[in-house]
Amino acid sequence: MKSLVTVALLTLVAYPATAQTKKSDFAARAMIVAKGESPQAVWITAASKTGIRYKETEVATKTKDARIRDFETIFFFEPTEFSEAEDLFQDRKYEEAKAKFAGIKAFYQPVSGLRDNHSTRAAFYEMECMRKLNDLDGLSAALKNFDKSALTREYQLRQLELYVIWDAARSEAWDQVLSLVEERKAVRLPGFQRVQLAYLQGMALEAKKETEAALTAYAAAMSLDVGASEVIARDSALRSLAMLAADEGVKQAIAEADSGKENKNSRGYAKLLEAASIATLYELSLGQGVPLPADYKVFLKFQPKAAVGSPEATKEEPEAAKPAAKEEVKKAPKKTPKKKAAKKK
Repeated sequence: MKSLVTVALLTLVAYPATAQTKKSDFAARAMIVAKGESPQAVWITAASKTGIRYKETEVATKTKDARIRDFETIFFFEPTEFSEAEDLFQDRKYEEAKAKFAGIKAFYQPVSGLRDNHSTRAAFYEMECMRKLNDLDGLSAALKNFDKSALTREYQLRQLELYVIWDAARSEAWDQVLSLVEERKAVRLPGFQRVQLAYLQGMALEAKKETEAALTAYAAAMSLDVGASEVIARDSALRSLAMLAADEGVKQAIAEADSGKENKNSRGYAKLLEAASIATLYELSLGQGVPLPADYKVFLKFQPKAAVGSPEATKEEPEAAKPAAKEEVKKAPKKTPKKKAAKKK
């Protein structure tokens, strides 16, 4: 029997899905390895949790039925359109990706009973697009009809658990959100899922008027995984700025600064600098091309200057930029010639 390593490499090869729309014409290209046999490329036309129906060539009219337990391996080649949908998702074109994943989910429905099939995987990513787009009503409806039994990846199963917290946030059940977040924090999660917990915790604390704790949670959401969680990071910044803009101490600090009577030791001034840092970070990276709302641009005037002793403040000028130092030429004192002593005769 051929090595299964060779077979696994074939999953990297993309192929276009069959163009027909009739379920009777459906065929998904796959690789099967029967016990004691070599790998065989086939076209699966239907499947359940216990058996498959397949053709040995794409144009064959006859099909064969087989029990899943008779195979060591069954997996599908990656369809071209699935790779395209993933690219759209990675490019943050979530509306387009969602539509494409929805089409893949429907097309591959005949094989949704098999583990790691493209219909179930597409349905998962369709829900991820809904989360990214903040379509929590759509996510809640999709989750009710989702069969997770075909998922094999750990992070996907963990994400389904996080969807329960998102649904609690949609219902504004804030105490439940905080309780579920604490439970999930005890589990080792990748960065893009820990950032969701921080954001959901921030939302709940903000709703409960626990401003300081909410700001701390949002600060974590802004920093844990900016690359993959840009939507959460951006919204965390905006929510933080909204709370700080409404703070009476911050308002007073702005008024005092405008009148030239700022009190740099006040709590309001410290919060003003916090808002300035967030607004600056938003402009530099978190905004991702989305302009900073006009109401928060005032904070940019209070960007903290580099502290004395910081790398920015102590940075040496380039040698070429320094003015040449004038060398003071000192004249050497004249030496008085020594008289030679007379020799005694």
